[in-house]
Amino acid sequence: MKINRRHLTLALLSISGVVLQAADPAVPVVAPTKATDGKTIFQTVCAQCHGASGEGKEEFKSPSIAGMPSWYVNTQFTNFREGRRGHDAADPQSFMMATIAKALQPEQIKAVVSHVEKMPLVIPTGKARDLADANPQSGMQLFQERCMECHRYNASGEMAFGSPPLLGRQGWYLADQLKKFKTGKRGTHKNDVNGAKMVQITNFFVEDDQMLRDVVAYIMTLNPDPDASKEQQDKQILEGSPFEAKKTAQR
Repeated sequence: MKINRRHLTLALLSISGVVLQAADPAVPVVAPTKATDGKTIFQTVCAQCHGASGEGKEEFKSPSIAGMPSWYVNTQFTNFREGRRGHDAADPQSFMMATIAKALQPEQIKAVVSHVEKMPLVIPTGKARDLADANPQSGMQLFQERCMECHRYNASGEMAFGSPPLLGRQGWYLADQLKKFKTGKRGTHKNDVNGAKMVQITNFFVEDDQMLRDVVAYIMTLNPDPDASKEQQDKQILEGSPFEAKKTAQR
């Protein structure tokens, strides 16, 4: 579907009105573009919400997307374009993302997806990494029993299962997405197979908010040390759980 610049601007202004009526923070109006190279498209269309380095912005509830694999970003663009995500105006961030996805042309999406994949991973720090009143060791059991099969032992994701890497995502964002799956704001579309799996897991196995926070806190421990060298970071990711590594060292 081809949407011209005027239609996109009107659509985004309309979304801004929805956002102002919602409890969620406002999302900036994004300018349309005719650019065809991924970097320009990203800086023009994506950076306002996702940050110039793809690091995400808490004030807009936008995730860090730098370094996300192309197969996953492509899938999400398709989900937004085909209505599996972003169909509910009560979820303004996803609603806006769906409008943007439908406005971009296929060749633009291909270019920006390629650019995103090449961006260096942004490792969460500070508020993006720390969850108050959470116990990562308690969350480890839930992760290993219910999450690890699809997202892998080190949360690096698995294309065969359509499971994204969780490394690099902010803790508050992961917690927010689990809540959306649990409350039906995400994953309930009849054609969203992978989303349906997450709805089932969050409803059957995430018993309360404490358990949700604990499992997210554990996932955050799988991120490498942001101050380590690239070689050390790669080693830390391969090793997976710092708790398991500690147990191995003590044997």
